[in-house]
Amino acid sequence: MNRKEFLLKAASFIIMSGLTAAGLSQEPDEKKNKKFTVISKRCDGCGHCFRSCRDKALLVAGDGKAIIDLDKCKGCGDCTRFCKRMAIVEFDPSK
Repeated sequence: MNRKEFLLKAASFIIMSGLTAAGLSQEPDEKKNKKFTVISKRCDGCGHCFRSCRDKALLVAGDGKAIIDLDKCKGCGDCTRFCKRMAIVEFDPSK
């Protein structure tokens, strides 16, 4: 592995783990109250969201698509950033 490959892997780890150089979460506290849902028509079951969720709030449905457990979801939004098909969107549970 050359230096460039090492730096790219290190940078992707930092981004995926949600850490800054100081070791603090990048998301402000107001983002922690958000809730997300999966648009099943867009989801292709690739698994990127499962691997990105720190809280293990994503489950696999019988058809292989993602489902979010709202009791476990803390609203960090990591799953939305890693979903290439933009199948995970924010919603307002009060509506």
